[in-house]
Amino acid sequence: MHHLMLASLTLALGGTSDKARQIAYSRLLEDHSFCGQGGRLHSALCDWFVIGGRWSGYLSQFLLGQAYEDALAEEFPEFVKDYYSAKLVELHKDGLDQLWQRFGGTGPNPITRSSYDEEGAEDDAMVVDRRLYDHFLKPLAGKATCVGDASPLADFIDLDGDEVDESFIGRKWLVVVDYHS
Repeated sequence: MHHLMLASLTLALGGTSDKARQIAYSRLLEDHSFCGQGGRLHSALCDWFVIGGRWSGYLSQFLLGQAYEDALAEEFPEFVKDYYSAKLVELHKDGLDQLWQRFGGTGPNPITRSSYDEEGAEDDAMVVDRRLYDHFLKPLAGKATCVGDASPLADFIDLDGDEVDESFIGRKWLVVVDYHS
């Protein structure tokens, strides 16, 4: 089963999405309690993961808001269902990409992206701003890790071990992770 995790980390001034995604991938890969042999007396949380994956574009989609969701449902209703074929995606690729970009998305529409790119897409890591903090992190205030049923939106880990607070705004990067267990 695939799970969504949001990971946060601090980068030196001038950090980039590419660097944030690379570091997040590397740190998670090296953490044997996340993906590997597991920790003492415990098995690893997952057997496989990528940055973005099935949730590539998740942060951008939130930021684009309901107007994008409404336009997607109106122009491409077949893509708001739980399942659609790869053939259908290929058939509508150009239109889906144009819709995404019309609403301010960058790169390909998340629907048309590969879910197997190890380091994800540019928008799979963003500097935490007020909107991202309030929606994704504020409910986790005081926690450095939140996995499983206790997590309100997605599983979460701060890769620096910091507890969530408002100091994350402008200082931390938020990275989307797709993991399989």
